Amino acid sequence: MVSHGVLYLSRCTQYPWSRDVGTAFPQSVGGYRVRRESDRTLIGVAATVEEAYELIAANLPDNCGPAVFGSADDL
Repeated sequence: MVSHGVLYLSRCTQYPWSRDVGTAFPQSVGGYRVRRESDRTLIGVAATVEEAYELIAANLPDNCGPAVFGSADDL
């Protein structure tokens, strides 16, 4: 899902989406703040979008694989 210029990632294809995958939020001063919405954990700060998504990939939940057809309740 994209909202306010932020690409949200989920482990499922339907609402309600999972919130346990990191999200890269652009900062007004440049760079990105990477946070996991499920527990509001700050994963890190990155200078580029590529670095931000490297942080997200390095911090995927255990047993994370292709998106599940369904909602977060189906995980």
